[in-house]
Amino acid sequence: MVISFVSRPPAPDLYPPQLPELVVHQLPTDAAEAARLNQLAQLVTASLPLSDLRDLAPAIRGLFPPPAYLVGCGGAHIWLHRTGESQRLALVR
Repeated sequence: MVISFVSRPPAPDLYPPQLPELVVHQLPTDAAEAARLNQLAQLVTASLPLSDLRDLAPAIRGLFPPPAYLVGCGGAHIWLHRTGESQRLALVR
């Protein structure tokens, strides 16, 4: 059995483009993580208004690579965890 999923862009009338917002939930553990969070803030600030945040996820995964970090996303948010921790490090919404 083959199951396929088709991803469609969100309808602009239902989900108008908005500027993404970064919310940091934890302090950085070291200078390297602080630099990554600073780069993330710059990425989010430079972003154009978006209807679907999934387009930002690859760049965020590049800044916070596995195995040290877990990055997940949906159309309306991108979450970031340190591996092995249950509390979010940051959220882009």
